[in-house]
Amino acid sequence: MSELNAITVDVVSDVVCPWCFIGQKRLDRAIAAVGDVDVHVRWRPFQLDPTIPPEGKDRREY
Repeated sequence: MSELNAITVDVVSDVVCPWCFIGQKRLDRAIAAVGDVDVHVRWRPFQLDPTIPPEGKDRREY
């Protein structure tokens, strides 16, 4: 497909959120409905607390 028929969609999502799951299914249906467009989806995580260090934090202290 040409670049004119291509689109990139960035999705910021929480993998345990039921509403995000519903949104993913709706996005899948929308992509299927536009068959002549090459859709590339980039999934990004939604961080609930970006201040937590990579090694984690004791849950009781949090």
